[in-house]
Amino acid sequence: MNSNRNSAAAPPPSNRTRSSSNTGSNIIPSASIVTGSPRSSIISSASQYTSGLTTTSSFSSIDEQQSHTSTSNSSAIDFLNNSIDDLGIIDTLDFEDFDDASLDHENLHRSREVLIDSLLKSEEAYTESLELVMRIFLQPLREDATHTSFNFLGMKKMVCTEREFRWLFGNFEELVHIHRLTLKSLHERLRIWGPTQILSDVFQAWFPNLECYCTYLDNYAIALTTYERLAKYQPFKKFIDTAHKDMSLKGSSLLSLIQLPVGCIDRYVDIIAKLAEATPSMHPDYAGLHNSKLWIHQFQKNIQDKLLDADNVDQVLMIHQALVGAPFSVRAERRLVMQGRLSRVVLNTRSMGEERHYILFSDLLVFVRPKTDDKTTRLQYKGHLVLERARVRPLTKEEAGGIAHCIEIVSSFSGVDNLNTTFIAAPTVHILYIGSDAERNNWVAKLEKVIASLDKIAAAKHAQATRRMIQSRAPKGSITRSPDSTISAESYCIMKEFS
Repeated sequence: MNSNRNSAAAPPPSNRTRSSSNTGSNIIPSASIVTGSPRSSIISSASQYTSGLTTTSSFSSIDEQQSHTSTSNSSAIDFLNNSIDDLGIIDTLDFEDFDDASLDHENLHRSREVLIDSLLKSEEAYTESLELVMRIFLQPLREDATHTSFNFLGMKKMVCTEREFRWLFGNFEELVHIHRLTLKSLHERLRIWGPTQILSDVFQAWFPNLECYCTYLDNYAIALTTYERLAKYQPFKKFIDTAHKDMSLKGSSLLSLIQLPVGCIDRYVDIIAKLAEATPSMHPDYAGLHNSKLWIHQFQKNIQDKLLDADNVDQVLMIHQALVGAPFSVRAERRLVMQGRLSRVVLNTRSMGEERHYILFSDLLVFVRPKTDDKTTRLQYKGHLVLERARVRPLTKEEAGGIAHCIEIVSSFSGVDNLNTTFIAAPTVHILYIGSDAERNNWVAKLEKVIASLDKIAAAKHAQATRRMIQSRAPKGSITRSPDSTISAESYCIMKEFS
């Protein structure tokens, strides 16, 4: 679900300034253990020995000189041969063996440096992306939403209401604030960076602030559906189209920037885990980084359901954006349950119709025909079944007119989405061919779960309506508590079971 989350949309941040590491100065690479090769060192000594023999006395006879020179050269050759023999012993030594530990330490040090640099650059880019949302979208929209004067004759309209503003951004400003502090603490630590400097205490200071991501993820479905609805409202669309021309966005949209925070925790998990693994066991930050790794992994596990739900919301939104001609819009409670290519069976003719792509959401079953134009896939709407109070059952081969692996869906409603009903007809019967018994059982189980949940929500709404009616007829002051929020929350939780 969602692949653009881990890459920030901001332009590449400037290179950081920090003190250079001195670790390498104390570690001599294997190629620099000696100033020259052992062989050249011994040959140099032999040449100095022979050159000293060329200076002879002028009182010596030529024979004496030749004899002396011959003896001297013989000695020099013997010395050189002995040196070469000694060199054979030296060649049997593996000089790299003496420096394996140093090389491993240097490689780990360089890996840490790369990871820390990556952490800083990604945090800079991410924070800059959040700042772009603040400057280009959030602040101008807040000013408009809180503006109470209207130019009626000039037909001036509000881009979004204050409530829509809260739905759209949730606690986004809180995210911006904590990441400003996060980036500041990271810069302060890297100004005094050294080979034995620790970073885990900085991470552990961040961790309590990450709880704000739970709130952001809880509002995520509402934020995306609010954006999708507002995008069809002309004043908002005009504002967004103008804002998207800002060159600093570099092609990013408000929607993609709203989706960006969902990948932040995964980014931290990845880089902190790699940093812990790249830290030597003797490093003073080894234990702290491994504790940080355990903490961030546990936090990710605790919010895994929220992250998966956010991915599901992204998938639902992508499907809705690809739908062409659908009479319903995206809803915050809607989740994707499953999808596949099925064929509708016509009992009268005992034949199968054209294969369609069926998409099971948490409230309805949609069938479409995919069309690809210029590498863009569009889903041509062909119909849908409202699943509230529907019935589903597997059919035998005889019941399906001799066709195996079929199911029957009896829908209580047909027409437009039940929340915006403009047409209601008699119950419709859909018989679908599914490739195998295993697939058929899976579809039946998922459909039954969706129908049961919808029926439970319908019952809760009916109970709520009954209580409201009782409240309206009761004397004033006799009933003090309204159950609206409880029922709404219950319905929302039921719909989220399918994420």
